[in-house]
Amino acid sequence: MKTNPGFLPQEAIGRRVRVRLERDPAGVAPHEWPADGKMGCRWTRTGHPFDIAEYEVIG
Repeated sequence: MKTNPGFLPQEAIGRRVRVRLERDPAGVAPHEWPADGKMGCRWTRTGHPFDIAEYEVIG
């Protein structure tokens, strides 16, 4: 997995990603989401426990 740069990575545009959150309160990691678009990830780093810590492009 790669470290979240704080913005949408070029290689993830239009793809799905597997992510690990800073702190996973549900204990269910990793999560899979669209990287962008209407239901896409929020890539900014805010210090929130739900920030993306690491990602991997999967599809």
